[in-house]
Amino acid sequence: MCEGDSSRRPPWLAYLEHTADAGIEVRAASAAELYARAAWGMFSLLTDPARVRPAESWPVRVTAPDRETLMVRWLSALNVRHQTERRLFGAFEVQECSATELRATVRGEPFDPARHGLHGEIKAVTYHMLAVAETEGGWLARVLFDV
Repeated sequence: MCEGDSSRRPPWLAYLEHTADAGIEVRAASAAELYARAAWGMFSLLTDPARVRPAESWPVRVTAPDRETLMVRWLSALNVRHQTERRLFGAFEVQECSATELRATVRGEPFDPARHGLHGEIKAVTYHMLAVAETEGGWLARVLFDV
């Protein structure tokens, strides 16, 4: 899987390599921003999010018993929609984010092979080495994907 274009990678995102997996490490000032950035980071592994037009929007709501599971369910919900409906997302607005619930609006468009050029496929969001934590400097997430 391609690591994305490092020249276009924002400073709050790092790409991680792990055996047959790919991953991201994300930093943010708030939990809501962390989840939005994690989604952007996941889609940046697939394509250049700048090429994804915010033509359509969809509400997304996920619940979980803790922040880590919430991250997996959030990213998994987006990946399922990507795989089943052939949609790409490039804008993520998290309206509500607690330790157990996330409510957001995602924007994107149907996949266009001529414009988007997918770098690979994310089979699953994993719990391996998963981290979602508030630190002294803000929020940090580490997520690995089965590719």
